[in-house]
Amino acid sequence: MKKDTKAQYLKKVNEVLYIIHKDISQNYSVDDLSKKVALSPFHFNRIFKKITGTSLHSYIKKIRLEYAANSLLFHPDSTISDILLECGFASNSSFTHAFKKFFGVTPTKWREVDIPKNIIINIKDISPPKAKIVMLEQTEVVYIRHKGYDKSIKDAWMKLIWFCEKEGIEFQASKMIGLHHSNPNIVEPKECRYVACLKIDKKIYPKGDIGVMKIPKIVCAKFSLKGKYGDLLKYMDYIYYIWLPSSKYEKIHLPALAYYRKNHFIEEDEKFDLDFYVPLRYK
Repeated sequence: MKKDTKAQYLKKVNEVLYIIHKDISQNYSVDDLSKKVALSPFHFNRIFKKITGTSLHSYIKKIRLEYAANSLLFHPDSTISDILLECGFASNSSFTHAFKKFFGVTPTKWREVDIPKNIIINIKDISPPKAKIVMLEQTEVVYIRHKGYDKSIKDAWMKLIWFCEKEGIEFQASKMIGLHHSNPNIVEPKECRYVACLKIDKKIYPKGDIGVMKIPKIVCAKFSLKGKYGDLLKYMDYIYYIWLPSSKYEKIHLPALAYYRKNHFIEEDEKFDLDFYVPLRYK
């Protein structure tokens, strides 16, 4: 594949991924999404699989099931019927079949599992952070997607830094935002989806795997956190497994956001200073 052609295909796949993640309840077909990027369904499905490693249908089903698995654990007041409809499944039987095939147990059984022992240990290692409910304003960003939640995330940030230097965008710590799509306790860390973003204040056009999008205006729980590499996952365990189920809120399908003052993925001392935002709604 020629370099220019690959860059165009990456741009088109990025556009479709943005549409999918914006509302996972929508029943998108290959025909629907291929039209949005001006490609034939056959050609689009082929390049989507080549770039993401999976078919469009499998990708959408996977993110729906991941969100459902989180909702079953963290939304104790929501019924299974409520959760399956929000995730875009048409019936209880189709949802239960897909969920059991993916996770090995039924949705009902999944909900009965106690908090894993390693999470209890992780929570003991940190001081419980306080939450503040805030309105996060709409923000335009350039971004690059990354698969894998580990130190390889640094590669995404370095590529974004290089892009900004080339485009004349000032790269400041306070402009960095990390989007956390996946729960590493449910999804294999190597399969977790992370997005490195930088706030922009001038017109930038997507180029290859560097995209441009608007993070919507949303209500969030804000947690101000400091620590070293590895500690953020402990804070996330507390927020999702302890704070959220006992609160009067539910997390919506949008990813959690880390607004960095200091980014542990690129700092030499691997320490972070950030505000962690969890998109919410009332139960």
